[in-house]
Formats: sequence, C-alpha cells, structure tokens
Amino acid sequence: MDQCTIDEIQRTSNLLPFEAKHTQFLLSVLKKQHSKGLVVRFHPEFTQSAQAALDGMDKGVFVLTCPQIESDFVFTCENAGQGLFGRQKRVFKVYDGDFALDEFSAASTFKSFALAATSINNIFRHVGLLSGPL
Repeated sequence: MDQCTIDEIQRTSNLLPFEAKHTQFLLSVLKKQHSKGLVVRFHPEFTQSAQAALDGMDKGVFVLTCPQIESDFVFTCENAGQGLFGRQKRVFKVYDGDFALDEFSAASTFKSFALAATSINNIFRHVGLLSGPL
C-alpha cells in the first residue's frame, strides 16, 4: 500500500470547504463517541485548539487522532464535479496513518460525510471497544 504525507494529500487533492452541516454532524459524532468511552479528538499537532480545527475545516481538511487504536485519520472534502442541475458534488476521503511519522494510506472514499465521519466506529468495533450502533 502506498504511503503519502499530509502535504502530498493537500497538494494533490482538489479540496473544497466542509459545509456548516458537516461541522455540526462531526461535533455530534465526537460527543457520542466520547459518551461511549471512545477517545477521538482533533490532532493537537495539526491544530492548536478545537475551534482552530473547526475553522480549518473551511480549507477542506482535518485530522483526528484515536490513541486507543493508535491511529490518526485525515479527512478531506474534495470536488466531485457538477451535478445534472449544476449543483456542486463532493466526495469525502479518509486516510489512515501516523501523524508523527507523516505517513498515511488511503482508506476509503465516501459520497456521504455521515458515512465518512462514522467510519472510524467500524475500527473500534473490530478491536472490541464498541458494540452495536453508536
């Protein structure tokens, strides 16, 4: 599996800003994960505060860290062209890796931000930290 750096991800992606509804959904997912005992947060080396991370989402990228599973995730919002009636289409890509080593691999691509944001839960289920729906 090919590795890439966060700089390469940003340079080679046609990024679009995340919308306000994506930010709101992400915050609700993080709160639900916290209530289930899961540690998922914005990576402190990528942004200095949660508010800075949310503000950075307007650049089309953010990084979450999950110390319980020893993994970091880069999320991007990318241009997927125009729809039939001229509406902007987006795809959401998730990269898995280690921020300290600056090595990431493409994990998944989603048409729905809800599926992208909750995809980490599948890993938590696999390692036994989560059961059932979130």
